[in-house]
Amino acid sequence: MDTEDVRPESIADKVYRLLRRDIAAGRFRPGERIVEKLLIARLRISRTPIREALLRLESEGVVICNSRRSYNVRLLTAHDVREVYETLGILEGAAVSQIASLIDDEDLSELRRLNAKMRAAAKEGDLQAFGVWNREFHDVLLSKLENRTLREVCDIVRGRLYTFPVRRHSIPECLKKSVTEHREIIRLAIAKDGEALGAYFRDVHWSYERNRRYIDDAFDAAGEAALHL
Repeated sequence: MDTEDVRPESIADKVYRLLRRDIAAGRFRPGERIVEKLLIARLRISRTPIREALLRLESEGVVICNSRRSYNVRLLTAHDVREVYETLGILEGAAVSQIASLIDDEDLSELRRLNAKMRAAAKEGDLQAFGVWNREFHDVLLSKLENRTLREVCDIVRGRLYTFPVRRHSIPECLKKSVTEHREIIRLAIAKDGEALGAYFRDVHWSYERNRRYIDDAFDAAGEAALHL
């Protein structure tokens, strides 16, 4: 186990999680300025952990630092989401094709457990909870990689899909579809068919065209989805 996995959570970590949750819930709107002075007063902490949290969110593409050294929530457009899908299709598709033979019975049991959690979140239309379990599901597979940088990049890029507010019209249907795809991923993992598993990630699970209807429903061209919650 990496030492990073067991280190105590810092104040900056807590601020980071709080801001991500507030952004996902729409308490900070896309394009809205995050005022550090208000956070200092609200959280009753110094500026340093807030700055650290904002820098981390900036590195993940969640907020943007403007010329005045203040931060605004990023506008995530449908085009941005298309890039996320295309990037993950290439990276995760290549990654899982390499590790299929390393997946064991314990991994498969964990994949089934997490997909059951996602199925429950999908029934509730709870995108944020779904995102948590989805991250863990993908981590079970990507943890088999020795390339830590690739794992981290995939995690950051994928996380954007669950960090920004979206329109709610077709979210339950989209999440239900994803649960079905995860079942197929598990089937391919059982077969240890790396080529088929990689192709499924690339051509189905992270296919923009196959998910276009849901993406266009959740995000518009100007990144204004949060205005229509």
